[in-house]
Amino acid sequence: MIAFLRAIATVERVLLASLMIAMTLLYSGAVLVREVSDELYRELAWVDEATRWLMVWMVFLGLGLALEQGKHVAMTSLLATFSQRTRRMVRRAIDLVGLLFSLAIVWFGWDITRLVLGTGQVSPTLGLTTAILYLALPVGFSLLALRYLAGLLGIQERALEHEHPERPS
Repeated sequence: MIAFLRAIATVERVLLASLMIAMTLLYSGAVLVREVSDELYRELAWVDEATRWLMVWMVFLGLGLALEQGKHVAMTSLLATFSQRTRRMVRRAIDLVGLLFSLAIVWFGWDITRLVLGTGQVSPTLGLTTAILYLALPVGFSLLALRYLAGLLGIQERALEHEHPERPS
């Protein structure tokens, strides 16, 4: 399972880096074209929408990776006041609540994605189904749920940024 989680994290990093590079190149190119020719820039109206879509996907794809690396908001100062045993129990409770919440969002996200797909709604400049945009929600929260599950089962402990040294039990 740990090898699987590492593989997922590697894929996430590659995807996030690729999306960031694509977004940067697209937007920078559009700005350069705008400086050269307003007429040509109008042909690139789709770039604004494409970069917004890429940003949405980046946010949701980064959820699980951010949790794994301890980049989510955490009450580490409060946790540090607890004994090691209590801290472990609180973390497991957080993992359980996080898992349940993430799974609920996955469920609702799939419903929304299917609903939007059924409407045939298409983006104005890209001409793509907007269901692709909504799909980022269940995909991202599935990755987050996977991290919470791994923490709950004790398979993978996530890092907690600025965590204080262990107190004696």
